[in-house]
Amino acid sequence: MAIAAGIYWCLFLVHLILLSSATESELVQTSPSYSPVCPGDRLVFTCTITPVVPGNVFWKIPGQNPDHLEPVTGPETHHNLILNVTINEDGTITSTGIYESVSVSLNGSEVGCGRTQVFAQLKIITINIRTDPPVAVSNISITPINNNTIFINWLHEQNIQCIVNYKVTVNDSNGSSSQYNHSTIGNNSNITVPSLIIGTNYSFIIIPIDTIGREGPPSSLIQYIWNVPAQVVNISWDQISTDTITIWWNNTQVYSTIPVPPIQYYIIKVYNTSNSIIYTNNTNDTNITITGLPLTDANYTVTIIPVNVIGYGPSATVNVRNNSLDSSSSVSSTAPSSGQY
Repeated sequence: MAIAAGIYWCLFLVHLILLSSATESELVQTSPSYSPVCPGDRLVFTCTITPVVPGNVFWKIPGQNPDHLEPVTGPETHHNLILNVTINEDGTITSTGIYESVSVSLNGSEVGCGRTQVFAQLKIITINIRTDPPVAVSNISITPINNNTIFINWLHEQNIQCIVNYKVTVNDSNGSSSQYNHSTIGNNSNITVPSLIIGTNYSFIIIPIDTIGREGPPSSLIQYIWNVPAQVVNISWDQISTDTITIWWNNTQVYSTIPVPPIQYYIIKVYNTSNSIIYTNNTNDTNITITGLPLTDANYTVTIIPVNVIGYGPSATVNVRNNSLDSSSSVSSTAPSSGQY
């Protein structure tokens, strides 16, 4: 009888060992896909268990007694963690734990799941939440679109998934109260700013805002003059042959420290002594060779007009004699215009 009882208990213990070893569990963070997660993210844990016999799922829940494991059989919520259990057709159990909006205070907390109340058999995940505010943006570039709209683009290399949007503050030279705030759609690192006024100096500051409303440091102040190009300077010319001249020039340095919309091209016109246009052409370069000048006139007037997306800048002129390598040049200007020439 004693031998039989001993055999029974041995078989029972073996059964318990097999039962324990046959039960497998896995706990993973299924959403979001990145870690550290952002404050306010919807954080989802999925626990998958392969049991021998049906029963409870046990969760270690942040905020509860660290020695307590919560048995879960159906939908319930503990300390903002929404728990649920699904028994699948293949006998496995899937249990989810969801924080609809994870708090920064949970950073470093442990969440666990298992088939039994044995702590050593729990699968544990440490919640990792980004606690630092956003960093400043960099590499800001401005591209004119038309005569009153610009496209601003920037680079944000860190914590981009934790950015909700960017605030773009626009100041103009029309007074201290002329400040406008624009907001991006989502965390797109660009924005289109419309309704710019010709002849106005603008400045831009970009501020990232994260998922819980924290503002990062502002970007460096970006200044931009919204105007037509300035008059070209330092015009020179050389006679190549009896009917050909080469002219070159420089852009003005008046905007050397503050950007302006870039010059797209230059309009070159040549007038004879009767003030009739005998040559016209466009160039993207700061020089041009003009051929086919008629020999009926000894003197010509050449005008150079810089053009950008806003309009036409003031023209500059140079007087040219085709019978000499010298020049007597005078530079004059016309009022800036956004009309057609």
